[in-house]
Amino acid sequence: MKGLLSKVEYIVIGLLAIIFLMWTASKCNAHKAEAQSAEAIESRQDSLAKVTNQKATTALPPIPEQPTAQPAATKSSPGTYQPIAGEPATAPAASAQPAQPKASETTASPTESGLSKLYVTIDKLKVRKTPGLKGELLGELKLFDEVFYMNEVTDSTFVVNLGREKANEPYVKIKTKRGTVGWVYGAGVHYAKKKRTGVLE
Repeated sequence: MKGLLSKVEYIVIGLLAIIFLMWTASKCNAHKAEAQSAEAIESRQDSLAKVTNQKATTALPPIPEQPTAQPAATKSSPGTYQPIAGEPATAPAASAQPAQPKASETTASPTESGLSKLYVTIDKLKVRKTPGLKGELLGELKLFDEVFYMNEVTDSTFVVNLGREKANEPYVKIKTKRGTVGWVYGAGVHYAKKKRTGVLE
């Protein structure tokens, strides 16, 4: 009995060993097949990549040679013209020098010179050569006459009795429509066309 059991044990162990070997062999074959298929896929992708690269390089047209550019005109001082190589040496029609203003444009009328317009608010307003009551008299202006402010006033003010009130204003430099340039009392001109109140007539 003891010998029989030992033989059965050997047979069982042998069967188990055979089954284990068959199982490991099948696993190895499966891994080997997977590795071969992966290598086949990689080699196929590499060959496809090479083919597409070759097609891309052959499909591109050759780059045409650019024609050599003509040399540009050389820099020169303002107002002078340098022709391009191969071009006739004639100056352009329009001169680079700015056009000189005509004589009529230099003597613009007061309305065109950008001066502010003022209106006389006191009838018989005196125009003087210098500011102050002692200045040389150049003429008189009528009520609502238009004059042009020359952007100058005196630093100090002068108190003048207008009849019904006393004004404390500076003298203002103006230009009349006739072209006379002089000084008038500041209370006698205004931006609005109105009569000065408080003046004794």
